[in-house]
Amino acid sequence: MRFSGFLVRKFGSAAVERAFRTDYARRYASQRRLAGAGLILIWTAVASRDWLLLNTLDSRILFDIGFVRVAGAAGMALPVWLLCGARAFDERWAVRLLCVVTLSCWFALLGLVNIYPPARVGQEIFPGFFVVLFLIFTLFRLRTITAAWLVGLCVATYNLIELFQYIWDIPTPWSHWFTTGAMVFMMYFVGLGVCIQFELAARREFVFRRSLHGAKTRVEAASRVVKQQNERMREVVREKERFFSSAYHDIQQPLAAINLFIRSARISLDDEHAASHDLNVIEETARDILDMFKHIQDYSELGYYVPHLTPVDTQTVLTEVFEQYLDPARSRGIELRLTLRRRSPPPIESDHALLKRALSNLISNAIKYTSVGGIVVGWVEIGERLRIDVSDTGVGISPAHRDAIFAEYYQIDNPGRDRSKGLGLGLSIVNRIIAILPEHSMRFWSVKGRGSRFSLYAPISRLAHVIETKDQANAACTSILRGKYILLCDDEPTVLEGLRRLFLNAGALVDCAGSMKGFEAILADDGRAPDVIVTDIRLRDGPDGIEVAERIRQHFAWAGVLPVAFITGELVSPNALRDFAEPFVLLRKSSAPESTLAEVSRLVADRLPTSFGHVRDP
Repeated sequence: MRFSGFLVRKFGSAAVERAFRTDYARRYASQRRLAGAGLILIWTAVASRDWLLLNTLDSRILFDIGFVRVAGAAGMALPVWLLCGARAFDERWAVRLLCVVTLSCWFALLGLVNIYPPARVGQEIFPGFFVVLFLIFTLFRLRTITAAWLVGLCVATYNLIELFQYIWDIPTPWSHWFTTGAMVFMMYFVGLGVCIQFELAARREFVFRRSLHGAKTRVEAASRVVKQQNERMREVVREKERFFSSAYHDIQQPLAAINLFIRSARISLDDEHAASHDLNVIEETARDILDMFKHIQDYSELGYYVPHLTPVDTQTVLTEVFEQYLDPARSRGIELRLTLRRRSPPPIESDHALLKRALSNLISNAIKYTSVGGIVVGWVEIGERLRIDVSDTGVGISPAHRDAIFAEYYQIDNPGRDRSKGLGLGLSIVNRIIAILPEHSMRFWSVKGRGSRFSLYAPISRLAHVIETKDQANAACTSILRGKYILLCDDEPTVLEGLRRLFLNAGALVDCAGSMKGFEAILADDGRAPDVIVTDIRLRDGPDGIEVAERIRQHFAWAGVLPVAFITGELVSPNALRDFAEPFVLLRKSSAPESTLAEVSRLVADRLPTSFGHVRDP
């Protein structure tokens, strides 16, 4: 064992040493009080025993012993009582009081040695010295330097008393003085060793707790800084989202107007082929741009979309997607084929909208990257799962690109960012959809220059009933709007006029305004209640679209809860409308005019609560 293990050194800093002493006093205040009170109780109990042992002796001895006992008890009781106050938490005061307790007890014991019958001193008084030494070195928790001089003083006085008794020829054998003195010295050195280890342990623990407290303080400070930085980052993200939402809205406004006016112009021109060709070019360009924004919105919405799992008619979904992309494939000279079998594929447990979106993106992606040959859509039943394949004879995917094709905005062989190939979000959207749908998965196989096959796996539904698809429901709403009264609100004049013409051509009666102020004269007439309210959510002047719809609903409260179609160009979460009373529907300005008509028709025709409150993706 190294000698340094028995050396107690003060801390290099006076401030740290003072902090250690303060901490030391506070930690052991209760222990010191209990030790002092215990010593007094032992002293009192032994005093009672004195009377039982010596009541047959000279009464003067009993009086002297009683006087010493009372004086010793008083000398110990007062400092112990003071230790019960605030002085116990001051190390200097606590040490002084404990020294008074120790010396009071020690000198009282020395006094008893001179009074007690010599034959009984070794048996009755001598153990008391060991009790006092035990308390000093252990329970009193005195620091080593204090214990060394205090106990050294006690041991010296004890040996002097014993020596004087031997010199004065008191009948005490020399061997008794030697043996008792040696035992007291031994107790002294052993006790010092124990006291040193106690203080070293206390100093190490103080350093550890101080370091831990400092580390905790630094961690808390760092946490506060990180929290502040996170809050700033969240504010930056919120500001960024507000900016992109506003920019998204503002860019879609003219595009939506183009789409609406093209449809109106087509109806007006009828068979004017030249103008129709120009309109086709404009419409195709506008559709490409709107599709890009639609993919951005699709990708954004998937972050908070909750899938609605129902038994889905697989054959119907495949047919819908096939018919949707049949003309685009033919326009590129590509054959799109749907595999036919003697029996239809079994229904699967999936979300109809998400499944259709995933298959649409796979086929659209195949069309973009196939210039010769064709695309085949088929299915294979594998145990309790159905595999839907989209195979093409396109450019294929080299091994170098296979880990990156599902990343956002990543495109193969499109360095010039050809607009017709989209933004590179198609496969990343499919990947996120598969991650959202339970028990769904996807694999792909590809050879560079020979084509690719993407396979989507879904669980087969055990229920025979299949929910009616959205397209089937829309098909039943072709002429619902004829004769219906619509209140239309949008702050963009071109979009407002385009929507007005859209609903007028469907046979509806339309009153429109750019804000709530524009409806005041209409509402003042107290005329016919509208069959549906169609409004943009974001309005520049006055209340927003939600407030406009609520005010109109309140004005026509006698007609029941009016259905509302919100048409927005922003990246709006459905949670933004969670407090709005049903029936309502949230539509996109990027939707095709026919889809907008179908959704508003469905809203008017069917007010079942389970049919509303979801984002529509026509």
